[in-house]
Amino acid sequence: MTFSRLNFLGLACVLSTLMGLQAQAQFSETIRTGRPGQSIGPYAVGKGVLQFQQGIEHHNFDGPFIKLSTFSNNHVVRFGVSKRIEVSGLINHSVTQPRVSNLIQKKGLTDIHLGFRVNLNSQQGVLPSTGFQARLALPKVSEDYGSEYLAPNMVFVASWTLPKDMGITTNWILTYDGNSPSPIGQYILNFSFPIYGNWSGFIENYGTRTNTSTTTFFDGGLAYLVNNNLQLDASGGYSINNETETYFINAGISWRILNYHQP
Repeated sequence: MTFSRLNFLGLACVLSTLMGLQAQAQFSETIRTGRPGQSIGPYAVGKGVLQFQQGIEHHNFDGPFIKLSTFSNNHVVRFGVSKRIEVSGLINHSVTQPRVSNLIQKKGLTDIHLGFRVNLNSQQGVLPSTGFQARLALPKVSEDYGSEYLAPNMVFVASWTLPKDMGITTNWILTYDGNSPSPIGQYILNFSFPIYGNWSGFIENYGTRTNTSTTTFFDGGLAYLVNNNLQLDASGGYSINNETETYFINAGISWRILNYHQP
């Protein structure tokens, strides 16, 4: 599978549009991060802001014929090239340990992604804040993992701020696995809420749709804002789909450096 000429033209048009946007929003007083949870927000980190989001995860997969445990660590780096636009990269490393004798252990890099995010607009009344993120997953990142070809991932974000510091965020995702020409559709619905002081929480429902199957998952978690530029988090999720039970637990940290580009 390779990109069609139409895909290249479409991506070029999107990039041209994004670079023409006027940068008006300031970076937030406190850190905005995609952790914890699956969803991302509509905002860029802010001009000159260098942000890191890091986590570790244990994932358990129990199917009728396959039983696996995976330990992974995830690193995201984001940098604001303007007040509305950021560039970003992701690196993920995993060790997969089978719990049945006919499978072998796998380990290595599972993902290397490069891309950008743009904040399209801020909330106006009932109209949500919106954003768009696009990344490319690089192929053949390790001997045990990785796709055969470049794999695009595109996310449209719509987010509403509610009274009392609550919020609803939706993600609508079109992605490819880099091995099949068929796209995968995904959705995420996130509800966030304050708990007490610097503690906050969230619950999520998310799922996937392919030509052959539909799956749905639930997760939730907590975050603690240590200061305006540092946040700690923990989360977990559970699902049963097609006679397969999965669960995960996750912990992480997000931190940022303001005005990184200035001396």
